[in-house]
Amino acid sequence: MSKDLFDLSGRVALITGGAGLLGPEMASALVEKGAKVILADLSLEKCQETIDKLGISSEIIRPIRLDVASSTSWKEALTHGIEHFGKIDILVNGAASTNQSKTANFEAGFENFPEEDWDRIMDINLKGTFLGCQIIGQHMVQNGGGSIINIGSLYGVVSPNHRIYPGTGIFQPVAYGVSKHAVISLTKYLATLWADKHVRVNALSPGGVWNGHEGLFYERYKQLNPSGDMANKSDMNGGIVFLASDASKHVVGHNLIIDGGYSVW
Repeated sequence: MSKDLFDLSGRVALITGGAGLLGPEMASALVEKGAKVILADLSLEKCQETIDKLGISSEIIRPIRLDVASSTSWKEALTHGIEHFGKIDILVNGAASTNQSKTANFEAGFENFPEEDWDRIMDINLKGTFLGCQIIGQHMVQNGGGSIINIGSLYGVVSPNHRIYPGTGIFQPVAYGVSKHAVISLTKYLATLWADKHVRVNALSPGGVWNGHEGLFYERYKQLNPSGDMANKSDMNGGIVFLASDASKHVVGHNLIIDGGYSVW
C-alpha cells in the first residue's frame, strides 16, 4: 500500500488565532490526520473553551496564551511546545485583526484612519507573523525542517470592492489589506531563504468566509463570486492539511487561494 501523503502522525503544530473563526477547524483537521496541536490565542480561557467544544484529549491538543506581537511571548510558546511535545513541525500563523476582532477605530475610513489603529493592525497581522516565522522558523531550521503556513487573505491578492460595503455594517480598513499583501511578500522571502534547509514556507489566502452573514453584504458578495456563495469554515481544511503534509513537499513560496473563484474575475 502506498504511503499516505497527508499523514501527520508524529508531527506537532502550533496554530495562532486558535480561538478565532478558522483556528478550531484547522486544529481539528490537523488532529484528524495524526498531528498534535498547540492552540494559541491572546485569551487562554477562550482557547480552553474551544478545546472543550472540540472534545479532543489534552494529550493531543493544548491551549496556550500567546501575544503574537511580543517576541517574549513567542519564545515562551516555543519553550512550551518543546517541553510538552518535544518540537514544533508546523506553524499556522492565523492570528489577525479582522471584523471579528476589531481595533477601536477599525471602521474609520481611509481619510480619518488613526495611526494607532494602523500600528495595532500591523502589529498583529504583520509583525506577529514575522515574529512567529523568525522564532519558530529558526527552531525548524535547527531541527531539520518544517512547514510554515501564513494565513493571508483574498484582500492580500486583490483590493476590496469598495462598492459592496456601504450600508452593510461591515468594513475593510486600509491597514488590513496592506498587512495581508505584506504577509504574502514575507512568505515568498522566507520560502527562498529556507527551502534548502527543508523548511517550507507557504501562504493560504481565504476568500470571504461565512460567519452568519446575511442581508445586503451577503447578497452583493454572492453576486461577485463565480461560485455564487461565501466559503464555509471547513473549506480551508484541505488546504491546511495539504500545505502541512508531505503531499506538498515540493511546494515552496506558494499562495494557495481558496476563494470560490472571486479573484479570477
